[in-house]
Amino acid sequence: MIDRLKDVAAPTLVLHRQGDRAAPLEQSQLIASRIKGARLVELPGRSHLPYIGDVDTLVSEIRRFFGLPLLRKTATPTLTKRQKEVADLVSQGLTNRDIAQQLGIDERSAEGHVERIRDRLGVRSRAQIATWWVASNAPH
Repeated sequence: MIDRLKDVAAPTLVLHRQGDRAAPLEQSQLIASRIKGARLVELPGRSHLPYIGDVDTLVSEIRRFFGLPLLRKTATPTLTKRQKEVADLVSQGLTNRDIAQQLGIDERSAEGHVERIRDRLGVRSRAQIATWWVASNAPH
């Protein structure tokens, strides 16, 4: 399969996060080296998933590659101190009942916190909250 890369004639951008543990940087380097004129860009971060971590840099590189104007900087979602506590507990796999017990609040309040976190982050699931929490609190 790698031998077929020499046949790629389209302009090619290869993006790779420097700390990606799912795919070694060497793989991206090999791909880029086998495609004539390919451009390899190493991005900061360690998430293999493109929508986790420094998404702004990823989008900027793609827009630059296509010759599109860069987007205006949007504000990073911020959570209240309590919402951060809840997001941390969600990332540990706790249920609303567990979170309520841990924080000394009723289950309905815990549910409300989780819903507000989802709204603020623009996500749909507890797993996405957990993923965002881990990615945004990981050492870079």
